[in-house]
Amino acid sequence: MSNEKMEVIITANEYLNNLEEGIHQVVEAFQQEDEKKGCSLIPLVAEGINWIIDVVNLTKDIQKENIDISQIDEKLEEIVEAIESEDYILVGDLFEYEILPIIENIHENIRNILEN
Repeated sequence: MSNEKMEVIITANEYLNNLEEGIHQVVEAFQQEDEKKGCSLIPLVAEGINWIIDVVNLTKDIQKENIDISQIDEKLEEIVEAIESEDYILVGDLFEYEILPIIENIHENIRNILEN
């Protein structure tokens, strides 16, 4: 395993803690009906998700098991549709019940790479 890829995995592992916290903040904002705050956090979370997807794609050869990111685009499209419909409760729910479990699964797989 190359040192560069290992460094990326270490950075991703640390970053995923922040990303998960950011998703929790988005969910909490929408649950508290603070749409302005929730919407302001979405671009940061989306940027983080894109970076993590890049990491997953670039490190396929060192993953213990293939990390499945196939559903994430579909879920993000649902979030965009919910935002366009101004259904912010749904936006929060999609982040909490659809996106967060995918991110947590990625995080678990990244931790597995680091353990060995």
